[in-house]
Amino acid sequence: MSAARPLNAEELLALHALHAEYAAVLDARDLQRWPGLFTEACSYRLQSRENADRGLPLCILNLDSRAMLQDRVYGALETIYHDPYVQRHVSGPPRLLQRDGGVLVTDTPVIVVRTKRDAMPEILIAGRYLDRVVPAPDTASGLRFQQRWLIFDNDLLANSIVDPA
Repeated sequence: MSAARPLNAEELLALHALHAEYAAVLDARDLQRWPGLFTEACSYRLQSRENADRGLPLCILNLDSRAMLQDRVYGALETIYHDPYVQRHVSGPPRLLQRDGGVLVTDTPVIVVRTKRDAMPEILIAGRYLDRVVPAPDTASGLRFQQRWLIFDNDLLANSIVDPA
């Protein structure tokens, strides 16, 4: 792996476009489009900071292929019953950690807010995304996630995580 030289303007705009599309898909609950933001062989995790920092494998969610992401979408839309709510993803600027060939390894702060129609908004997750992003010329941003790990800072989570975060 090479030392990370700063992102150029084109790379930064492409990363912002990918992050914006990711948030828009989830915020609109257009979950059928979510797996398309990932490569076929991918890794999606929702993991506590404590476990991530200690190198422990326990995760709330650990999906390792686009097919598993599609299965999660099916479950969220067809089999899991819950009070209706909307999510809002707010992320900061991505920070480049390293380059590995054409792969960009980034760290991005994020807050996910959940709002139920009859309640005040609540912070569902505060944390960071650890991503491996690869070129994908067939997409609007020109990029796809090879890895998206959401490392959450809070020790407690809502009693259910239905939709991806």
